[in-house]
Amino acid sequence: MESELKEVSRSLCERVAWERPELARVARSRRSGDSLQAALRLVRHLRARRRPVMLYSRRYVAALRACASPRQKAAARASIEAALKEELLQSHTNCVARLGANTIQLGATPELCGRIADGVLAARPTWSKGTWGTLCSSCMALQALWPLDEFEDAHVIPFLCWMTEQGEPEWNWARTWDEVLLGNAGHNWWLYTFLGFWMAGTFFPELDGFARFRHLSEDFLEREMQVLMQPDGFTKERAGYHWGTVDLFVTFTHLAELNGARLSPAFHERLREAAATAWKLVTPDGDLPQMGDAAARHRAGSLIGALRDSAARFGIREARFVAQALDPRWKPPCRKLMPSLGQNLLPAYRKLRPLRPPRDTCLPASGYYVMRSGWTPKSDWACIDAGARGSIVTSHDHTAVFTFELYSRGRPALIDNSSGPYGNTPPRTWREGSAAHNVATVDGQDHLPIRNEWRWNGLVQPIVDAWITAERFVYFSGAHEGYDRLPHRVPGCRRKVFYLRGQYWILIDRFTPEGDAKHQYQLHFHLAAPSRLERGGRARTCGKGGKLLIVPVPGADGKARLTPNPYPLDGYDNPDHLTYTRRAARGCVFVTLLVPFAGKAAPRVSAKLARVECDERVLSQWEATALRIRIGGREHFYFDQHIEWNLPWRSGGYSGTGRLFHSECR
Repeated sequence: MESELKEVSRSLCERVAWERPELARVARSRRSGDSLQAALRLVRHLRARRRPVMLYSRRYVAALRACASPRQKAAARASIEAALKEELLQSHTNCVARLGANTIQLGATPELCGRIADGVLAARPTWSKGTWGTLCSSCMALQALWPLDEFEDAHVIPFLCWMTEQGEPEWNWARTWDEVLLGNAGHNWWLYTFLGFWMAGTFFPELDGFARFRHLSEDFLEREMQVLMQPDGFTKERAGYHWGTVDLFVTFTHLAELNGARLSPAFHERLREAAATAWKLVTPDGDLPQMGDAAARHRAGSLIGALRDSAARFGIREARFVAQALDPRWKPPCRKLMPSLGQNLLPAYRKLRPLRPPRDTCLPASGYYVMRSGWTPKSDWACIDAGARGSIVTSHDHTAVFTFELYSRGRPALIDNSSGPYGNTPPRTWREGSAAHNVATVDGQDHLPIRNEWRWNGLVQPIVDAWITAERFVYFSGAHEGYDRLPHRVPGCRRKVFYLRGQYWILIDRFTPEGDAKHQYQLHFHLAAPSRLERGGRARTCGKGGKLLIVPVPGADGKARLTPNPYPLDGYDNPDHLTYTRRAARGCVFVTLLVPFAGKAAPRVSAKLARVECDERVLSQWEATALRIRIGGREHFYFDQHIEWNLPWRSGGYSGTGRLFHSECR
């Protein structure tokens, strides 16, 4: 590779701002005509600087290695070996950066570092063909390698030349991004891509054209925080990419401040709120909700590291409590070290006193509502997505208002279908549509028409008119107008969720059409575990751990059908699809019990609609729902008023004047 290195050195030297005062001595070797020696002297100059701060120091790497076990180092070396067998460019990153700094710094050897540099050299024909974020990922790879003695000065040269060749075409595209391409609500593309330009300009202003990007710090970050993040801390993209976006904000902020940036208290407050969403939304098994575009499948423990990091970095005591509750046997990955962005956060983490948070969460600006039985790995959990679908460019959101995911006794029971591989293909567009979520639909239509993979036609602004969190129960009520566009309009679609902690959920879906036309109403459930359909349209999940019994209430149910996932994909959850379908004119109501349980035998459950006397008459199902439930040998009664007025009511031996009533008796 020596001849290639000389050629790359020549190319690099042509892209250096030799007139900069700090390069006066180095420039002398450039005038000698030996490009390789000039490039090596440039690299030595760059590595000898005290500023800028590139995040990882030699002292940090030494501490990391001292704390790691031989097994961890061997595993890191094996990961680097495997990565070197892959293509260098990988979508918006590269095979080296994907390893992460800890793996690179624990596993690096002189031989592996040489092979990394040779791999970058061999990929030179593709250097300027990377998509957005390529410059950022190359900077991140170089950051991790920069302080390593095993990574020789000659190894740096291909990286620097690659960055100069990629930077120009990537910038020529990135600087044109606007609302036509990315919409009005922001996109993680902006943050990821412009972080790369800022790092290139801050770390290597000596490279021609990069110095100007040093200004992408305070003003850019302050604005991006407003553009990308809601006041409650969640991204306006409303997808599983949220936590990656938070990581980018944390990385960018930390690096910028190490290099002299000053950001406002308001910025830091919203960043802290963004980090706090990890404990507020985390599932009982430590995963993230699969709303919108997200990972292909549920991955237990995927958010635990973020909980610990946010606890230590931002002093979030609730995050410390939740991390400890969900993973009580945790030990530092490297003995006395909890590595994060070149820092050891373990002292700050251990010093922080945990604080038990409330069980339920409401993020009103983003529209996420979480109800739990507790904070243990065996808890019940449900997350309702009541956010607005309001811009033509969908970003990574899906057209499913009031979809929800549910865990039973710590195990996923009802889930969404993730994103599928991007592209306007049936597996992808089906997963974006309403029927791929745990929602109710009308006439087989999506809540918003899908124009293409990234764009919708229309607007849905749901209204949440009740969120009650009490010691024994949690209650949610909201409505949307997604079907007001139909030829025979259905202006009102309401979903109510009542959770009696530790015992069951009552799910009510109510439709208000205009006129007497018949519509097909369909209730969708996506079962995360092997499942079976039983008598009376009941369904249950099977397998080890927590399970779910789905009980449609007679008279407020539909024809049950259980089918496999219509577009199964390798590496995805591929849940079974359960539907309840009914054709009806005028008002229609579905009432369904969702009963979590563990063990082989499902609990014995019965549920019947009860007669309600009110307003000197008997109310219809469309006006109110009253249920007599028997579960675990106990009688329960539930009353829920659906229309706007409330008067004294009677049902069996119960009476009241309120809109919501629940009683548990023998």
